[in-house]
Amino acid sequence: MKKIEHLYFYLLLLLVIFFGLYIRFDDIKFWEERKEIFFYKDLPIYSEYDSYYFARLALDIKEGKFKPGSIDNYRFFPDNSSKAKLDEKTKFYPEYSISGNLLSIIWAYLSKWFNISLEKLTWYLIPVLATLVAFPMFFYLKDLNYSYAGLIGGLIAISAPMYLSRTNLMRLDHDILNLTFPIFIAYTFYKFFKTQEKLKKYIWILISSISLVLYQLWYAHPNLNFVLVFMFLLRYFWDRKLNWIKEDILFIILLILPQLWYIYIGPFHLYEQVKVLVFNIKSPTSAEILFKDFPNVFMSISELQRLQFKEVIESVILNYYLGILGLIGAFLFFLFNLRNTLFILPFFVIGLLSFFSGARFAMYLAPFIGIGIGYLIYLFFNQFMPKLALFKEPEKQRLIIHFIGSFLLLLTIWAQKPVLGFNSYPKVFSPLVKDMEYIKIHTPENSAIWTWWDYGYAFQLYSRRTTFHDGGSQSSPKTYFIARSFTTSDPREAWFITSFISNFGLTGIAEKLKEGISAKELVEKIREGKYIKEIKTPIYWVFTLDLFGKFAWIHYFGSYNFDTKEGRFGRIIAPSQCKILTENFIDCEDGRLSIDLNSGIITDSSKGVATISNFYFKTPENFFQKKFFERGYVVEVVKGKEGGQVFILDKDVFETLFNQMFILRKYDPKYFELVFDDFPYMVIYKVKEKI
Repeated sequence: MKKIEHLYFYLLLLLVIFFGLYIRFDDIKFWEERKEIFFYKDLPIYSEYDSYYFARLALDIKEGKFKPGSIDNYRFFPDNSSKAKLDEKTKFYPEYSISGNLLSIIWAYLSKWFNISLEKLTWYLIPVLATLVAFPMFFYLKDLNYSYAGLIGGLIAISAPMYLSRTNLMRLDHDILNLTFPIFIAYTFYKFFKTQEKLKKYIWILISSISLVLYQLWYAHPNLNFVLVFMFLLRYFWDRKLNWIKEDILFIILLILPQLWYIYIGPFHLYEQVKVLVFNIKSPTSAEILFKDFPNVFMSISELQRLQFKEVIESVILNYYLGILGLIGAFLFFLFNLRNTLFILPFFVIGLLSFFSGARFAMYLAPFIGIGIGYLIYLFFNQFMPKLALFKEPEKQRLIIHFIGSFLLLLTIWAQKPVLGFNSYPKVFSPLVKDMEYIKIHTPENSAIWTWWDYGYAFQLYSRRTTFHDGGSQSSPKTYFIARSFTTSDPREAWFITSFISNFGLTGIAEKLKEGISAKELVEKIREGKYIKEIKTPIYWVFTLDLFGKFAWIHYFGSYNFDTKEGRFGRIIAPSQCKILTENFIDCEDGRLSIDLNSGIITDSSKGVATISNFYFKTPENFFQKKFFERGYVVEVVKGKEGGQVFILDKDVFETLFNQMFILRKYDPKYFELVFDDFPYMVIYKVKEKI
């Protein structure tokens, strides 16, 4: 009977793994249907911003450029030099590091050994690695005699919308093993304490120690490793008190000694994170204090935004009531099993932070919601019902648990089935990848790209050129200055800004502020050309298709008022499916929005009627304009090689260099030279060296 029961559990585990693989590989047909824009040169394109970073590091390793401790010259220009620092403790320059980049190292060597592209490795391996968390989850809970809790925990862990969105097709990122590592390490701790055989204890402690090192190399969060080790020591004192023998000390040495190179900083990192995430108390660095008057770009990043309670639950399991049940069950699970589950308790706490802090922590909550659902079965039929003189016989208990457990597992699969509609897609489409490669071919190797931060990593990968900021350095004042250059209407001011940042960088900003002037005064001096210098490095302004949707925030930061501490959102609406129905009448989005160029009226079925102040029509050969009302929106129709595109702008957005140089391709040749025009995908200007 036991063998049949074990076989049944393993079959259910395979079902869980199959479901996790299916919901990820199911995206393949979605990608194949859009191969023209989802693939470039028959290779799939990465589906997350950070993926371009890890892929670029893997490429650097393959090309021999990755040298631990040396400066990463693709990032944070011009502060990618050893002189870029505020003081000996605060360095601005980025360095190559093994810690935190094990993913890129593995990818690089697998690519070399098996002669397979980094993209194909990502295509096939990410879905597989993302489901591995189900294995330690199942075996841990199975050893605790809660097999269904382990199965449902693994199922929800790998199918939670938040985790799926972070581990879906072509998403090369730490998150694929960020649940697997801590749960596996916790399981090895549990096995160490449960076994009585000396040899097995040595085996488990060695596996634990090696896994901790690999976890640090993978994620580089010493605070998480410190918490795991602390929980191990807590359990040791719980069991042994102070009655240690020589072997106990040896076990501790085997566990901790290989971690000394990084774990000493763990308590400080943990303290800082608890202050920020739990109590919202921030201890700014010397650089943050110096730059405090510049706008905070993090307010525009969605994964850092707080979710409502129901939203958190539904980011884990799509049935809200099952989610509530699981949350209650999770608390009861730890309450009655604390001794054996002490090691994973901190990660449940991290999951609970999603109710108070950033949305991304919800992925840590997912396995525990599943454990809670499964645990309630055992609690009900093994503890509660026998006290009512029901289901006292072990055989009846086992049968009803199998029946209810299997039913809840299938019910959870059914509840999670809608995730099949959650498709991943590239963050950069193939026309843009093609244009990024154009930069690699047609610009000097020492060129620097001046653009918004989201595509920074992608430019580093495909263009193989340095950028001023990216997804790991967007919080510096350089982001404000780039936003300002796109938002201003004065090309002279934009050149002054580009000149200052290109020559002085963040280091120069820090030096000027340390002299005692305010951020507002520094900005005014830069805008007036007080620090004008010849630009010695080739600088290219690059506008890309994605920036239409992001321009509201770019305008907010670029129009930031240092007195009121806020900016103004400047909208650019680019309605889709626009066509001319009759002369001077444009219909968009299947009739939801229409533009009457006879009367100067915009009609939106959901928002009502608005007036047009000015209309502009641009073709490659001509430029036509017409005035309607003193107040209202600006409408632009731009005709290119792929037909016309309609833009509806706030009036003050029209004068911005973003609109003038990107959408209308109007620029001052004294400051800029148009070198590449693939509108709407990409438009590139070379900044003049001197004026």
